[in-house]
Formats: sequence, C-alpha cells, structure tokens
Amino acid sequence: MKGLYILLFSLLMCFASLFKSESSGAQCTDSLWSHVYHSYRLFTHDSCMAVSGKIFSLIYEADGDIHIRLTVDSPYTYLLNAVNYSGQYGKLVCEPLCATTCTQADAIASCAGFVNTVYIPAVGEHVIVRGSYVTDNDHGWNELHPVTSITVGYLYAPANIQPDNLPALNIYPNPAKTYMKFSLSEKPSSPVYITISDAIGRLAGQYQLFETTELEVNTRFLPSGKYYYHANKDEKHLSSGSFIVIK
Repeated sequence: MKGLYILLFSLLMCFASLFKSESSGAQCTDSLWSHVYHSYRLFTHDSCMAVSGKIFSLIYEADGDIHIRLTVDSPYTYLLNAVNYSGQYGKLVCEPLCATTCTQADAIASCAGFVNTVYIPAVGEHVIVRGSYVTDNDHGWNELHPVTSITVGYLYAPANIQPDNLPALNIYPNPAKTYMKFSLSEKPSSPVYITISDAIGRLAGQYQLFETTELEVNTRFLPSGKYYYHANKDEKHLSSGSFIVIK
C-alpha cells in the first residue's frame, strides 16, 4: 500500500509539473541569444514567458529582425511601460531574429549561419508569443526579444478576458482645431495619465487627469496631422486611439 501511495504521489507531481510548464509557456531557446544584435543593450526581466495578443504592425529592420507591435490581451498590459505608450502606440515590441535580409553591415555577423524558424504572422492575427521579456535600454521600451516562437491562438479564451473595472474615456471634437477634450464616464479615484504621440511615435504631450472628469488639451501648437493617445490608470491600460488635428 505504501508503494502505491508513493507511486500516486509521483504521478501527481509529474502532472503538476507538466501543467505548470504548459500554463507558463516556458518553452524558450537560450541559444538564440548568440544571434541577438548588441545584446548588451537589453535588460532581462524574465528569461522566458508567453504573452498573447493581436498583431498591430510589422516593421522589417535593417539588422534582419522583424519589429512586431503586439496589442497585448488585458492580462498582459502590465508589461508595457511609458515608452511603449509614447513610442510604440501602446504596443509590446516582439522581435524574431534574422527573419529578413540583413542589410546593416555591423549586424551581418549576428545572423551568420542562422535560419529563422519562427512563424511570422499577418497583421490582425491573434497569437501567442514566447520569448525573453526585456527592456531595450537604447530606446526605453519593453520587448519580447529574442522571440522563440509565435503560434496562432489564445492563452486566455476571449470570453475569459474580462475588462478591468475602469471608467470609459471619450474624446471630442475629432477632428480638432484648437482644442481636444478627454472625458471620463466617472470621476477617477486615482490619476489618469494621458500620453499623446505623433504619427511616427514622437512625444507630443503628457497630461494628468484627476479629481475631475474632463481634461482640455490645447492643440493650437500641434501641426496638422494624425495623433495617437494612450491612457493609463493604476498602471493599467485604460484606453488608446487616434485623432486628427486640422488648421
């Protein structure tokens, strides 16, 4: 009988280990680091994690990597920092290595002898990305870099991704000529931080909304064009979108 208990305990521990591995998505390839261009610039927070979200855009970089912007599902908004909002439209950067032709002379050695096997998704696909969670100290934003794998699917079923209990944020008028108002559905219990960036990611303004439901932003100084806004509350993503300034 004692032997049976030991066997059952061993099997339970085995299943628990497998469940933990699958839940965490810890399936990363350490050898990829030898092909990271200027890896010294990356500060590692977690050597391996899985994140899910929708593909927002893909940028083919000169160093051979593909710069993927991922709109993360709500459980992962904590991975974003202020520069992700101001410089990357509120998206998490994910970089598969050497996935396109390297044209940058000092980066060619990093991709030498390496063949990318990571699936490159299309814009709009909902995917699971696995890789190392880092901060790019040269740019300031957070990334999954290097990316070990990308698969189509969800870590959380869409029905289980519940919105945070946060007030709704509306903007008007849009297009704007001389001002733009940010309006909350209720008075915030803590500050709402709003960042505005232009069409190429340059910071155009940072504001705080607190103890009131409306913030008026003077747009007279902004050149005509498209702008993006991102709002955070209690380190959670509240809202993001775009507006047009016309003269």
